[in-house]
Amino acid sequence: MDKQIYELHAKICKSLSSPIRLEALDLLREGEKSVKDMIAATGTSQPNLSLHLKQMWENGVLERRQKGSVVYYRVSNPEVFDAIDIFRRILSKKLSRERQLAKGRIRR
Repeated sequence: MDKQIYELHAKICKSLSSPIRLEALDLLREGEKSVKDMIAATGTSQPNLSLHLKQMWENGVLERRQKGSVVYYRVSNPEVFDAIDIFRRILSKKLSRERQLAKGRIRR
């Protein structure tokens, strides 16, 4: 496989490696949002959220536009939500199995 694909893959995965970024992406499932709206919804400080949004924008996960002093973000490719959903299904199964192991219901 082309090494450039591995590089791009790693950048996208890095964008999905923060709880704050994942929360911001969940908000963007509904469509474009302003930074101000995302701050209100997440309770994250403006400087912190802006750093995370910038990282995702630089890695091509997000697109942005500015209208006056208001900055808006949207997902550049909605298929990123498919990837997130696949990871969540995998992780949910893992958590369920770990809980069952903790209760002694499953043998390793």
